[in-house]
Amino acid sequence: MNVMSVLKAEISRLAKKEAKAVNSSVKKASASYRGLIAGLRKQVDALQKEVASLKKTMPAPPKALASKAEPEGRFWITGKGVKTMRKRTGLTQAKFAKLVGVSVPTVVNWEKAEGKVEIRRKETMARLQELKGKGKREVGGMLPKEAKKPKAKAKKA
Repeated sequence: MNVMSVLKAEISRLAKKEAKAVNSSVKKASASYRGLIAGLRKQVDALQKEVASLKKTMPAPPKALASKAEPEGRFWITGKGVKTMRKRTGLTQAKFAKLVGVSVPTVVNWEKAEGKVEIRRKETMARLQELKGKGKREVGGMLPKEAKKPKAKAKKA
Protein backbone atom coordinates (compact mmCIF):
# COMPACT_ATOMS: atom_id res chain seq x y z
CA MET A 1 0.00 0.00 0.00
CA ASN A 2 2.87 2.32 0.62
CA VAL A 3 3.86 2.05 -3.04
CA MET A 4 0.34 3.07 -4.09
CA SER A 5 0.34 6.21 -1.95
CA VAL A 6 3.82 7.18 -3.21
CA LEU A 7 2.74 6.57 -6.80
CA LYS A 8 -0.45 8.57 -6.25
CA ALA A 9 1.53 11.48 -4.73
CA GLU A 10 4.00 11.45 -7.65
CA ILE A 11 1.17 11.47 -10.24
CA SER A 12 -0.50 14.33 -8.39
CA ARG A 13 2.80 16.28 -8.29
CA LEU A 14 3.41 15.79 -12.02
CA ALA A 15 -0.18 16.74 -12.90
CA LYS A 16 0.12 19.97 -10.87
CA LYS A 17 3.43 20.75 -12.57
CA GLU A 18 1.88 20.23 -16.05
CA ALA A 19 -1.18 22.30 -15.16
CA LYS A 20 1.04 25.10 -13.86
CA ALA A 21 3.05 25.12 -17.10
CA VAL A 22 -0.12 25.31 -19.23
CA ASN A 23 -1.73 27.96 -17.04
CA SER A 24 1.35 30.20 -16.89
CA SER A 25 0.97 31.25 -20.54
CA VAL A 26 -2.73 31.98 -19.99
CA LYS A 27 -1.92 34.02 -16.86
CA LYS A 28 0.68 36.05 -18.77
CA ALA A 29 -1.75 36.77 -21.61
CA SER A 30 -4.48 37.68 -19.13
CA ALA A 31 -2.21 40.10 -17.32
CA SER A 32 -1.18 41.79 -20.58
CA TYR A 33 -4.85 42.08 -21.66
CA ARG A 34 -5.77 43.65 -18.32
CA GLY A 35 -3.00 46.18 -18.88
CA LEU A 36 -4.27 46.94 -22.39
CA ILE A 37 -7.83 47.32 -21.14
CA ALA A 38 -6.73 49.71 -18.41
CA GLY A 39 -4.85 51.79 -21.00
CA LEU A 40 -7.89 51.88 -23.30
CA ARG A 41 -10.13 52.96 -20.42
CA LYS A 42 -7.77 55.85 -19.70
CA GLN A 43 -7.87 56.84 -23.38
CA VAL A 44 -11.66 56.72 -23.43
CA ASP A 45 -11.87 58.88 -20.30
CA ALA A 46 -9.46 61.41 -21.79
CA LEU A 47 -11.40 61.52 -25.07
CA GLN A 48 -14.72 61.95 -23.24
CA LYS A 49 -13.28 64.88 -21.29
CA GLU A 50 -11.98 66.39 -24.52
CA VAL A 51 -15.38 66.03 -26.20
CA ALA A 52 -17.09 67.63 -23.20
CA SER A 53 -14.71 70.58 -23.28
CA LEU A 54 -15.19 70.97 -27.05
CA LYS A 55 -18.98 70.95 -26.61
CA LYS A 56 -18.66 73.80 -24.12
CA THR A 57 -16.57 75.88 -26.51
CA MET A 58 -18.78 75.20 -29.59
CA PRO A 59 -21.29 77.92 -30.42
CA ALA A 60 -24.95 76.93 -30.47
CA PRO A 61 -26.22 75.97 -33.93
CA PRO A 62 -28.46 78.51 -35.64
CA LYS A 63 -32.16 77.96 -35.00
CA ALA A 64 -32.90 77.53 -38.72
CA LEU A 65 -30.66 74.46 -38.83
CA ALA A 66 -31.81 73.07 -35.51
CA SER A 67 -35.51 73.09 -36.43
CA LYS A 68 -35.00 71.67 -39.93
CA ALA A 69 -37.66 69.16 -40.96
CA GLU A 70 -36.86 65.49 -41.33
CA PRO A 71 -35.03 64.54 -44.49
CA GLU A 72 -37.39 63.29 -47.20
CA GLY A 73 -35.99 59.78 -47.24
CA ARG A 74 -36.46 59.22 -43.52
CA PHE A 75 -40.16 60.06 -43.18
CA TRP A 76 -42.44 57.31 -41.93
CA ILE A 77 -45.85 57.17 -40.34
CA THR A 78 -47.97 54.57 -38.56
CA GLY A 79 -51.57 53.64 -39.25
CA LYS A 80 -52.58 55.31 -36.01
CA GLY A 81 -50.64 58.41 -37.10
CA VAL A 82 -52.53 58.57 -40.41
CA LYS A 83 -55.85 58.39 -38.59
CA THR A 84 -54.77 61.04 -36.06
CA MET A 85 -53.58 63.33 -38.86
CA ARG A 86 -56.85 62.91 -40.74
CA LYS A 87 -58.97 63.56 -37.63
CA ARG A 88 -56.85 66.60 -36.66
CA THR A 89 -57.38 68.12 -40.09
CA GLY A 90 -61.11 67.37 -39.91
CA LEU A 91 -61.20 65.48 -43.18
CA THR A 92 -63.20 62.46 -44.21
CA GLN A 93 -61.31 59.47 -45.57
CA ALA A 94 -62.43 60.42 -49.10
CA LYS A 95 -61.23 64.04 -48.81
CA PHE A 96 -57.99 62.95 -47.17
CA ALA A 97 -57.40 60.43 -49.97
CA LYS A 98 -58.04 63.09 -52.61
CA LEU A 99 -55.68 65.53 -50.85
CA VAL A 100 -52.87 62.97 -50.53
CA GLY A 101 -53.43 61.57 -54.01
CA VAL A 102 -54.42 58.01 -53.20
CA SER A 103 -57.63 56.00 -53.27
CA VAL A 104 -60.07 55.75 -50.37
CA PRO A 105 -59.34 52.04 -49.81
CA THR A 106 -55.65 52.93 -49.47
CA VAL A 107 -56.45 55.35 -46.64
CA VAL A 108 -58.67 52.72 -45.01
CA ASN A 109 -55.84 50.16 -45.23
CA TRP A 110 -53.32 52.66 -43.84
CA GLU A 111 -55.55 53.35 -40.85
CA LYS A 112 -56.01 49.62 -40.19
CA ALA A 113 -52.26 48.95 -40.41
CA GLU A 114 -50.40 47.94 -37.28
CA GLY A 115 -47.08 49.77 -37.04
CA LYS A 116 -45.28 51.50 -39.88
CA VAL A 117 -47.21 52.21 -43.10
CA GLU A 118 -45.45 51.31 -46.37
CA ILE A 119 -45.57 54.25 -48.78
CA ARG A 120 -44.05 53.60 -52.20
CA ARG A 121 -44.64 56.84 -54.09
CA LYS A 122 -42.47 59.84 -53.29
CA GLU A 123 -45.27 62.27 -54.18
CA THR A 124 -47.56 60.67 -51.60
CA MET A 125 -44.82 60.78 -48.99
CA ALA A 126 -44.18 64.46 -49.77
CA ARG A 127 -47.89 65.29 -49.43
CA LEU A 128 -48.08 63.50 -46.08
CA GLN A 129 -45.01 65.42 -44.92
CA GLU A 130 -46.71 68.67 -45.94
CA LEU A 131 -49.77 67.77 -43.88
CA LYS A 132 -47.73 66.81 -40.83
CA GLY A 133 -48.36 69.29 -38.05
CA LYS A 134 -51.02 71.27 -39.91
CA GLY A 135 -54.50 71.95 -38.60
CA LYS A 136 -57.93 72.44 -40.16
CA ARG A 137 -57.32 76.01 -41.32
CA GLU A 138 -54.02 75.35 -43.09
CA VAL A 139 -55.38 72.24 -44.81
CA GLY A 140 -58.61 73.99 -45.83
CA GLY A 141 -56.70 76.09 -48.37
CA MET A 142 -55.00 73.01 -49.82
CA LEU A 143 -58.24 71.26 -50.79
CA PRO A 144 -59.34 71.61 -54.41
CA LYS A 145 -62.54 73.62 -54.79
CA GLU A 146 -65.39 71.46 -56.02
CA ALA A 147 -68.07 72.87 -58.26
CA LYS A 148 -71.24 73.25 -56.29
CA LYS A 149 -74.03 71.13 -57.67
CA PRO A 150 -77.56 72.46 -57.35
CA LYS A 151 -79.66 70.32 -55.10
CA ALA A 152 -82.38 68.48 -56.96
CA LYS A 153 -85.82 69.13 -55.58
CA ALA A 154 -87.91 66.13 -54.76
CA LYS A 155 -90.82 65.73 -57.15
CA LYS A 156 -94.20 65.31 -55.64
CA ALA A 157 -96.39 62.74 -57.23
